[in-house]
Amino acid sequence: MAFLQLIQNSAKRLGLSNPASAYGSTDNQVVQLVALAQEEGIELAEGFDWKVLTKEKTFTGTAADVQVSALASDYDRHVPETFFNRTQKRPVFGPISPQDWQFAQSIVATTIIESFRLRGGSLLLTPIPNGTDSYAYEYISNQWCQSNTSTAQSAWAADTDTGILPEELMTQGVIWRFLKAKGFDYAEAFRTYEMSKARWQTKDGGGKRTLKMGSHSSYNRARAPFIAEGSWPL
Repeated sequence: MAFLQLIQNSAKRLGLSNPASAYGSTDNQVVQLVALAQEEGIELAEGFDWKVLTKEKTFTGTAADVQVSALASDYDRHVPETFFNRTQKRPVFGPISPQDWQFAQSIVATTIIESFRLRGGSLLLTPIPNGTDSYAYEYISNQWCQSNTSTAQSAWAADTDTGILPEELMTQGVIWRFLKAKGFDYAEAFRTYEMSKARWQTKDGGGKRTLKMGSHSSYNRARAPFIAEGSWPL
């Protein structure tokens, strides 16, 4: 569904005039619908770890605290427990707190357990990498829509753009937000939206891993210490 169609569908359900264009329109009602569609896209992307927005970033560590280009250009947030040193076959823990980071920089001893911190738009590693190891982690992208040439974007930019997230859900989001902005009763529209969102998120989950009460995950057990599979002596 093109962005223009999303706005048109929203307008029709709200009983508004059907706009011939959306992005760049000077009609006040349409301008508001476009702004609400931007708001909906951002909040929908930030509120759930959608599989379609989950990506992998790989990089080669540099011999410095700050890892230049280690954060993807569309990075929004980290997927927990996915950061690994693939060369050494062991996890990289974090993100650690500012206090833990400063402690690690101040002690005399150097640990072999790698940790990372996010600071000032950069990814930092401690201890300093050797400059040759390969790293990888998963993250959630901030790009929830795309152009008609499939270029991912973090905002609507043209009538021909399409959504990466469920467009019907976005339409419902625009509707309740418009009703609220105008001071109308939006309770039923919001309830419908929340029910639809819950269904989409359940479908997107694709099932959940089994939780074992009273036991640690293999990731946490790695702290004491982590021994890669197949490395046991014969």
